[in-house]
Amino acid sequence: MIRRAELASAGLTSLVGRDELLRSLAGLLRDDVRLITLTGPAGVGKTRLAVTLAQRTGSAFDVTAVVHLADLNPASNAAEAVAQSIVTALGITDHHSQRPALQVLVERLHEQRALLVVDNAEHLLDAVADVVVTLLDEVPGLSVVATSRHRLELVGERIITVPPVSIPEVHASPERAHTSEAVVLLLERATAAGYPAIPHDGPVFAAVVELARWSGGLPLVIELIAAQMGSGLSPDKILQRLDGGRLLTATARRTQPHHRTLTQALDVSWALCSPAQQRLWARLAVFSGGFDLEAAEEVCGGDDAVGTGEVMTLVKGLVRQSIVLMSPDGRYTQLQPLREYGLRHLDALGETRRVRDAHCGWVRRLVADAAAQWFGPQELEWLARVYREMPNIRAAVDWCAGSGEVETGLAIVTDVMRTRIPFFYAQQATTCAWIENLLRAGPGEPSMVRVAALASLGFTLTAIGDRSRGEHYRDACLAMARELGAEDAPPVLYVEGTYRVLSLGDTAGLPLLRRARDGFRAAGMAGDGQMAALILSVAAGLLGPSEIADAASDECLADAEAHESPWAASWALWTQGLPARTHPRYVLHECLRPQVEMGDRWGSTWTVEAGAWWRSRAGQPREAARLLGGCLGLQQRHGVGLGGLVPFRRQRRLAEERIVAAIGEATFRAAYAEGTQLSTEEVYDLALRPVEVNTVDVRPDVTLRALTAAETRVAALVADGLSNPQIAAELAVSRRTVETHLTKIFAKLRMNRRAQLATWYTQQTAAPARRAT
Repeated sequence: MIRRAELASAGLTSLVGRDELLRSLAGLLRDDVRLITLTGPAGVGKTRLAVTLAQRTGSAFDVTAVVHLADLNPASNAAEAVAQSIVTALGITDHHSQRPALQVLVERLHEQRALLVVDNAEHLLDAVADVVVTLLDEVPGLSVVATSRHRLELVGERIITVPPVSIPEVHASPERAHTSEAVVLLLERATAAGYPAIPHDGPVFAAVVELARWSGGLPLVIELIAAQMGSGLSPDKILQRLDGGRLLTATARRTQPHHRTLTQALDVSWALCSPAQQRLWARLAVFSGGFDLEAAEEVCGGDDAVGTGEVMTLVKGLVRQSIVLMSPDGRYTQLQPLREYGLRHLDALGETRRVRDAHCGWVRRLVADAAAQWFGPQELEWLARVYREMPNIRAAVDWCAGSGEVETGLAIVTDVMRTRIPFFYAQQATTCAWIENLLRAGPGEPSMVRVAALASLGFTLTAIGDRSRGEHYRDACLAMARELGAEDAPPVLYVEGTYRVLSLGDTAGLPLLRRARDGFRAAGMAGDGQMAALILSVAAGLLGPSEIADAASDECLADAEAHESPWAASWALWTQGLPARTHPRYVLHECLRPQVEMGDRWGSTWTVEAGAWWRSRAGQPREAARLLGGCLGLQQRHGVGLGGLVPFRRQRRLAEERIVAAIGEATFRAAYAEGTQLSTEEVYDLALRPVEVNTVDVRPDVTLRALTAAETRVAALVADGLSNPQIAAELAVSRRTVETHLTKIFAKLRMNRRAQLATWYTQQTAAPARRAT
């Protein structure tokens, strides 16, 4: 689906004179031409044409997305950045996996008919070419339309040069001149800008014809001229500003150089601005992805050249001249050619460093406020606000990396991670890459800023199941913390505790998480404390012991509800249903509905997975098998990875064993496969069906001393999710021997189910952690 914001940013001028070209391009797509590159100069309308093509042909595709690359900086990992931009454009909202973005794309698109519009590829040709050729090779139903000033030079690429719209011939009669596309477009846009209707004869129309010729047929230039007319300048006055028309005369005998024409048009627009408007135009160019009035005032105002109180009036003037565009929600943007022009003037004014620093400071304060304040009723608003500013955040981080302000950049990205944006909006790969790039840009001396950044990086990688990289950055965090004597700092305890419980399944991480929670709260970091409390609740709820699971989950939920934080509350409620609690509550219906409404595909996937565990215990083995298969489909569609998290892997194995024991291997596999074919909505509907669940009773009064050494080893392997044949292979004994051991264990513990044994064993082995807390 093409998002409205993308259409608004592309469709700023009327589409005149492109009908035949659009029909031809649509025909190429119907004929299975899989790679089309639209080339041509800046301002010729490549983006508008590509987006309109996607609109008109979208019904023939399962998926259509527009990928804007103009603000993406070339880097050593540019191909991954391009692939991640495509992931984001496709709306894959939760990339909880250590897999490269390109692999996620291949899996997501493999069975679909998809159309990607890759816009502004000229500064990333090699990276775009690498990504596109891989996708075209691996995704048979994919078509790509790229816009670039240069071709990609790939086999099978169909090059379409987008021509300027037609301009009037020299000495054309008024009737004939009026049929030219440039004149039609200029008159239409001038009327829309508020200029009175112009008769098709007389000197005013003659000036319009000359301006249309001077434009070279570039729609962006025509748009700028129309804006000047809308601001009150007559066509003859605009001609006079074009050096008395001599620029036109000098090029009348030949086709105009389009890049020169665009620059000249921008020069005229620049000259029409007051000195204060010019300076503001240049300063606003530092914003990437748009800005609001308050941001413009903070970053661009406050000195003798542009006072803070002047910014609103100056912005309105720039809007009237089409230098700045305003969307219905009050947000402002600049087209890329105008931004590039403004940045050149900003550099010429000698203000680049100062304004970039001011922009970086604004970003720094925004994300710091979000990290400190998200835990409350405005949680979803903070998430949306920070996500909306991700292009500006990226621009600030890039500036920090290039200007030597590495610690400022690290602080910015750490605060972005503290808001949980990476998990809610599938930005893990992006934010992790930012920190890694910053660390490479400036090694620097040990500091608590770097410790916090390493902790955030290690936590995120661990949470998405990337154990090796998570361990690497956890180790780096611990080493730097020791140098600073900060081993007990809450971020350090947080990453170490998370690594232990999620990557190792080790309950020794529980007291570390509890200390991290208390340390964050003592420092006034309520949101961070809630996240540590959540991981503590999840870990204890999956690993035991029951008393910690009960206390942590109850406290986590009470805190979230007290703060009226909706997403946090849904997660805290989720922990109430985990199996190691003394009396797990079936609350998954209460969690799933708000998660779906909020767009939390990470949480909804976890909830469906837990729902399958519950049904496997509740005498609904077929439904449980279908949900397990359905959850696999959700993970693939949503990019959520659970397989790398040890506690989750154990619970899934136990659920599968219960299902197989009830209905047999063949029936389980058939139901599982059926579940993988369900749509997202069908999976949710299945998960929301009523379920009757009885609590699993265990024997906390019987300790491990009741078992022999051999029986203890068997119990441990059952808790790890191994089947009887796997246990036999692990212990180098026969399968019958394993069955004999299990029979004796069940008799001693008065149990008859493997799930009961696994829960009991987990609680028993967690006793040291229980005493430590």
